[in-house]
Amino acid sequence: MYIYDHTCLILYCFLCTKPEPCSERSSHVQYYYSNKSAMDDVDDGICSSSSYSEEDCPVCRRAVLMDASDISESEMETLRGDTIGDTTYSAKWTINVLISLSNVCETGWTDTLESELCLLWDMTTEKDVTIFLEKCDFLKIVEVSFNVSSEPRLTEILMGILGNMCCQSNLIQTVAERQELVSLLFNLLSTDDPETLIQLLRLLRVAVWDIQLQERRDVISPWLEYFKNYEVLGSSLVFILNSSTNDDLLTAAIDLIQAISTTDLSDEDLLESLMGVDELLPALIESFKQLIPKQDGNHTRSELKVIENWLTILDNLLEDNYLILGEEQYSNHFVGVLDILLRILQPYHKLPVGPEFIFIIVTILFYLKSGNQSPDSETDSDKSENNERELSVYLEKYWFKILAMSEVEHLQDVLQMCEDSIVKYIMDTTISHPRTSTDTMEKLIIASESLN
Repeated sequence: MYIYDHTCLILYCFLCTKPEPCSERSSHVQYYYSNKSAMDDVDDGICSSSSYSEEDCPVCRRAVLMDASDISESEMETLRGDTIGDTTYSAKWTINVLISLSNVCETGWTDTLESELCLLWDMTTEKDVTIFLEKCDFLKIVEVSFNVSSEPRLTEILMGILGNMCCQSNLIQTVAERQELVSLLFNLLSTDDPETLIQLLRLLRVAVWDIQLQERRDVISPWLEYFKNYEVLGSSLVFILNSSTNDDLLTAAIDLIQAISTTDLSDEDLLESLMGVDELLPALIESFKQLIPKQDGNHTRSELKVIENWLTILDNLLEDNYLILGEEQYSNHFVGVLDILLRILQPYHKLPVGPEFIFIIVTILFYLKSGNQSPDSETDSDKSENNERELSVYLEKYWFKILAMSEVEHLQDVLQMCEDSIVKYIMDTTISHPRTSTDTMEKLIIASESLN
C-alpha cells in the first residue's frame, strides 16, 4: 500500500545487504500517514521479494522514522516518479489494484481487495487520480465487472468510484459515449441493494447537471435522451419514495428529483417527461413522513436540507400548474401536504426564508382561506378542517415574521412568483391584520408596485 502525506511522513527504508533486494530498494519504500500506527499498516507480504525470513529480514528490522525535511531533493525526485500527477499516490500500487480487480473472477472477492478498492474510492476525490484511472481503461473494467460480478459490495464500491470520477472531470460525458456501460447503469435501478442505489442516484444527479450545463450552451446532452428512453428511471424513483425505509436512499432519490425539477429545457419539462404527478405527489408525501418524523424540537441540519429539496419539488409542481390545490382530484393529497407543512412549520423560527418556500406558504394559505377543498369522506373532512385551522395559525405567524425581517427585494421575488389573485389576497390580509405595522405595510406596497 503506497500512501503519502504532504507534510510529515513516516519513511520505512528497507536496506538489504543482498544485491537482489537492494536493486529493488524502491519497491521497499512505503509512506504512511503520520497519525497511523505504521507497524500495524505494513503489508504482510512486504518481505516476499527477499530470501530472508520475515523475523530476520533487515528490511523489517531497519525501519527508520524520518521527517520529510530529512529527504534530499534527489531522493524526492526519485520518489515522485511513482506518483500520480500532482498527488502523492502511487501509480504502481493503483495499477496492481486494477489488475487484482480484473482477476476477481479467478481469485474471488477478498477482504484485501475490498480494502484496497475502498482506498481507491477515497483517492478518486483527486482529479489527477481520475484522469489516471481513465487512461488505465477503468471504464472498461467497470463494464466487465458489472456484467460478471454478483458481489453487491463490489458493485457498490465501483459505483462510488465512478460517481467520484464523474464529479472530478468531464468523465460524465465520456461515460455517456459508452452505451453498454450506460445500459448497465440503468439496469442497476432494479437492484435491491440500497447502498448501490445510493451511489447510482448520486451519479445520475451528476448526469442531470450535465444536461443543465449543455442546455445553457445550446447543446443537447446525450444523457437527456438516456433519461427519456429508460422509462425505468421514473418508476424506480417513485417506487423508492413509496417503499424504502433507508433514509440515505430516500434522500438521494429526493436530491435527484430536485435536480430534475429545476432543469429548464427550451421545449419540454424534464420532470413531466420522466414521471406523472399523480404518482409522484403521494410518493413524495410518503417519503417525507419517513424522513421527517413528527417531533417537538428543531429540525437538524440534514433534515433542513431534505425540507429544502422537498419544498423545491413541490414549488415547481405548483408553479408549473402540475399540482392545483383547488382541484378536487388532489383533495386527498392536499390533506397529506397539510400534515407535512405542519411538521415543517412547528419550529418555524429556525427555518430559512427563501422565496420558493414563502411562495408555497402564501399559496397554501390562499387556498386554505378560499375554502376550495372538498374532501370525499366525512372523516377526511374533519381531519382537513382541523389541520387547516392549525396550519393557518402557523402560516400567519410565519408570514408576518417574514414581513418583519425581509427587505423589499426579497418580497418582490416572492410576489413575482404568485398569481394576481394570491397577491391581492396577501395585500388585503396584511392591511387588515392587527399585527401589521406602518413600516411593514410600506415595504409590501413598494414590493407590489414592481408588478405593475
